[in-house]
Amino acid sequence: MSPILARSAAQAGLRLASRRQFSLMTSLRQLGRSFEHGTPFERLPVTQKPQGADWGRQFKRVGGQAVVFLPAMAVMLGWPYAAAVVVEVLVG
Repeated sequence: MSPILARSAAQAGLRLASRRQFSLMTSLRQLGRSFEHGTPFERLPVTQKPQGADWGRQFKRVGGQAVVFLPAMAVMLGWPYAAAVVVEVLVG
């Protein structure tokens, strides 16, 4: 880019930046408005009873995850100990 074009682009950027004022109150107002909820919150119905928890399904899900998670953690955290034992046995 030629120096003349670079200088004119920088001046145009400065003119644009100097025209806009930064207002902390405007920024805070916009932040506050972003938290607003467009509709009122739904009320809980009085005519229906809440559904009971399905503990069997929860235990099945957690048990299935534990079958994979616990051996994987044992391998990831236990390999340094196993390597130290092997080195101690081989090297003496």
